[in-house]
Amino acid sequence: MPNIMRNAAGRYATIAAAVVLGAALGGCSAQAGPSPAANGLVSHVAEYRLRLISTSANSSVIAARGAFGFRFEKVCDGWISELRNSLILQGPQGSAINSSYSMTQWEDFAAKHYRFRVRDFQDGYLTDEVNGNAERQDDKVVVHYEKPVDVTEELPVDTLFPTQHSIKLLQHAIDGDVFASDRVFDGGGDTPTYQISAVVSGAMDADNKARDENHIADKPFHRISMAFFPIDSDDDRPAYEMSIDYGKNGVAQGLVQNYGDFKLQGDLIRVRELPAPQCD
Repeated sequence: MPNIMRNAAGRYATIAAAVVLGAALGGCSAQAGPSPAANGLVSHVAEYRLRLISTSANSSVIAARGAFGFRFEKVCDGWISELRNSLILQGPQGSAINSSYSMTQWEDFAAKHYRFRVRDFQDGYLTDEVNGNAERQDDKVVVHYEKPVDVTEELPVDTLFPTQHSIKLLQHAIDGDVFASDRVFDGGGDTPTYQISAVVSGAMDADNKARDENHIADKPFHRISMAFFPIDSDDDRPAYEMSIDYGKNGVAQGLVQNYGDFKLQGDLIRVRELPAPQCD
C-alpha cells in the first residue's frame, strides 16, 4: 500500500485525538479559577458520519467514508471523554486502507492531572498503543508514558490539556474574542504536542439534522477554525486545519477536517444527554 495512503490515515488518527472531540470539554485554565463556560457543559453521547467533500487534482485520496462516536461525561473527580472512529480511504490506484482509532481521556477539574490511552488499528489489527499520564507542577508539565516504552518528558508549564483547551476556546466564544493561540498536549499520534491557532466566529443558528430528543444540539453555535502547527517544526505551514461548530453547552454540531489535498466533513447524526453524576 502506498506510504502516502498510510500517512493520510495516520494524520487522521492524530486529528481525531486533538478534536476533542479530543475533543473533550471542561476544566479551567492553568493559572486561573474555574471558567464560567464549564458550568453550562452537558454530558452527552454523539455519533457523526464522515464524508469526503473535496479533493485536489493530485490528491492521494479519491474516496473516503467513515464514522465516529464521542462520549463526554462529567464524573465526580473530573471529565472523561471517549472517542472511537473508523475511516476507509481509497487511493487513485484503487488501493484502500481501513483505519480505526480509539482514545480515552480523563482530566481533573483543576487541569493538573491528565490520563490518556490511544489505540490505533489498520485493517482490524492493532498497530499502535500509547498509555500515559501527565501532571502539571509549579514550573512544568511532566509526562510519563507507560506504553509503548517507559519514558518521561517535560513540557512548558503553560501547555494545555485537551479538555482545558476546549473550554478555553468556548470561553473565548462567550467573551467575544476572535483569536487564540495555545500549546496543547493530548498524548496521541506521532506529534502529541501542537501550537494551535484558532479563529472564533460569532454565534450562528443551528442547522444540523441530528436525532436529538433532549434538544441539546439545536442551540446557536460558534464556528472555531483551528490550524495545528507541530512543535519544533521548521515548516511554517500547519500540519492540518479543522473547524468545529461548538454550542456553548460543549456539543459539537459538525466539523470539517482539511488535510490539504482533501477535506472531510463530519455530520452530527445522533446525540443524547447523559445524567449528572451522583457524588457525595
